[in-house]
Amino acid sequence: MTVNAVRRPRRRGATPPPEPIAPPPIESMAIGEIDQTVFDCPNCSRPLAMGARRCPGCRTRLVIGVPLSKASVLAAAGLAAGLIVGSVGGVVFAATHLPSAPAGSAGAPSAAPVGGGSGGTSSPSAVPSTASPAVTTAPTPQPDPDAMPPLARSALAQAITVDERLASSSDTLRAALAATPFDASDVAEILRTVSADSVYGQQLADRVSGWAGSADVGGNLGVLYGSVHDAATTALIASVRNEAAYRNSARAMVALLSSVAAVDTQARALADEHGVMLPASSSTP
Repeated sequence: MTVNAVRRPRRRGATPPPEPIAPPPIESMAIGEIDQTVFDCPNCSRPLAMGARRCPGCRTRLVIGVPLSKASVLAAAGLAAGLIVGSVGGVVFAATHLPSAPAGSAGAPSAAPVGGGSGGTSSPSAVPSTASPAVTTAPTPQPDPDAMPPLARSALAQAITVDERLASSSDTLRAALAATPFDASDVAEILRTVSADSVYGQQLADRVSGWAGSADVGGNLGVLYGSVHDAATTALIASVRNEAAYRNSARAMVALLSSVAAVDTQARALADEHGVMLPASSSTP
């Protein structure tokens, strides 16, 4: 009897499953700054912070948000245009400002004696006096040291306009909180506008603080705008799907914007004191 032996394959140990690869950390970034703190790389569209000199993704060198190659071409073109305009302007200026010949050199009266008749006597000719009157110059008025500089006046008027925009955004946030159903996207859009207004207001507050007479008001405006910008930036980090986070952020922003009225009253009092003309929409409520 023949027995066929069947060879059994050797059992191998089970291969362990590969370890899961942890996803790369997602950078949290405040969205919606309206190009105030974030911009896209012109080459790979990667979000970059303002002032970045190199894109970490495509390694493109940047100059004020423009690729270095394009910036160098623009700089060269601007230099060439400046040289051409400067040369033409110099020729025109030299042609129109040449020194002119002194007038009256040919027809000046002579002081030589005039010969008489047969007597042979001579008498000097009468020459009228042409003495020019003395030129008097008016004194230059000296600026008033207590007057507000034009730069501070303009910045103060614009800051009051920013206060009105923030107050209007507060009313819009209240309406969004009362809306049914609640829309987090609408709240995010309002917070982006508030963030942009606060960034512009901080620049105006620095100009108002540049004059000693308005330093206190400018400092209060700067603190207010800085707090509003920080709150808006923190709120915009959350996803628009998180309705609870945007509801709480909207309530906090409304409470923060309630302090705009006190600082705005100080700014308007300073504007009235120094006769600063406010826009038509900047009327005291």
